[in-house]
Amino acid sequence: MPDTSYFTDLTYAYIGLLVAFSAAQVLLITRDNRVQSGLWLAASFFSALGTVNTPHLLNVADWADLSLYGVLAAQIGGFLRFFSLSYRKHSFNRNRLAETFFLMSAFAIPLVAVPLLGPYKLLIGSCIGASTSAACLFAALDNPALKFANKQPVALLVSGMAIGILALIYRASTAFPFTAEQLFIGSSDTQRTGMAGLILLSFVLQVGFTGVIAEQRQRLATRKEREAIRIRQRALRLQVRTVETARVARARLDLVQMLTHEVRQPISNAQASLQSINLKLQSASQISTNAPFALDRAQASLEDITLSLSNIIVASTLLSDERKWARDEIDAYAALEMAILDLSPDQKSRFKINHENNHIYFDGVSILLRLALQNIISHTIRFSKQETDIVIELSADYTREMVVFDIGFTPANAELQTQNIFERRPSGDTDRSNGSSLGLFVVRQIARELGGDAQLLSMAPGWLNFRLALAY
Repeated sequence: MPDTSYFTDLTYAYIGLLVAFSAAQVLLITRDNRVQSGLWLAASFFSALGTVNTPHLLNVADWADLSLYGVLAAQIGGFLRFFSLSYRKHSFNRNRLAETFFLMSAFAIPLVAVPLLGPYKLLIGSCIGASTSAACLFAALDNPALKFANKQPVALLVSGMAIGILALIYRASTAFPFTAEQLFIGSSDTQRTGMAGLILLSFVLQVGFTGVIAEQRQRLATRKEREAIRIRQRALRLQVRTVETARVARARLDLVQMLTHEVRQPISNAQASLQSINLKLQSASQISTNAPFALDRAQASLEDITLSLSNIIVASTLLSDERKWARDEIDAYAALEMAILDLSPDQKSRFKINHENNHIYFDGVSILLRLALQNIISHTIRFSKQETDIVIELSADYTREMVVFDIGFTPANAELQTQNIFERRPSGDTDRSNGSSLGLFVVRQIARELGGDAQLLSMAPGWLNFRLALAY
């Protein structure tokens, strides 16, 4: 019988070694190495399971059971180590030599359970262990996931596997039929040395694998740090580019405003001249019948030019996102009347205003609201059938906390309702048949600036509504 006290101490030392390293490996688990670490931890568990079945520790089996269960548990642990060392990201590395040794071990496992081969269990188990260790050795050497700048952990792991192969080959040479020994654990010097060598070899392998996953963790941390540096560098470049883009946009906006100022002054002078001519014509005794019509056309053209320039200025300012508009309290009904006053007299009569009361107030930007209403009213006249009524509903939506301008009309073009007319057209798009324009794009941008939205709705067959909803 073996020296039970000696083997009990070695067994406790072996189990304590596995538990200690397993705890350290659990602490080193990350999302990238959890499969590899999990396989290695399972291998350690089966190795410990084979050891605790010894009769001197638990007294639940005899030596025949131990020789069978111990070999099987050790081989399962060896196979799991092979899979752990073969694992790479989302797959297993393929190595023909490693797979050959693994298959040799797998096909030889059933021989351990054959009763006629009972005396050869130590020999068979040692050969299977050597073949499994060779499979692990070649898997570790060929796995690109184990190639680090610091080669010491892998070198230690590979060295342990190589020593294990040599030790198992030597142990096979000392087994039956070469000698009388049939068990791994016993009272002879070879058996005692073999158990001690198992613990020492396990220590080397555990240190090597712990170093491997620690190196993987360090490499992952380094990669994340480099990614963070690249992200910061990219953010700095984007910040510089944003500043440069804002500078260019500011320069363009200043140019537009300067050109607009230079053009608006002559337009204002022309409008004043037209008004003076109109007053003189009214006091004249004889005038041409076409003169008032020509004056109205000229006045309308100047107003269209002024509206277009205002749209350019506001659109440039809104898109540059540099100006913070000062808000004040606005009388919605008064703003609507002011927008209608800018129309020619023959168009004013077409507008019918329905409203809940004359005093609907909200916080907004009066110059933006007036420009939005001017654009909507101008496009309503252009899109509607001539000489038809245009109905404006002014209301307060208390549920949504919105002031709503509903401008309904009979469309001249039945297909208008199917088009997204608030989109900005490309600068080279000269086709205005789709109804979209800078003015309507400005309306939508103003609505968003004031916390609302602009829509073109089909409320009934043959009837469309421009709806401008703005937050209180």
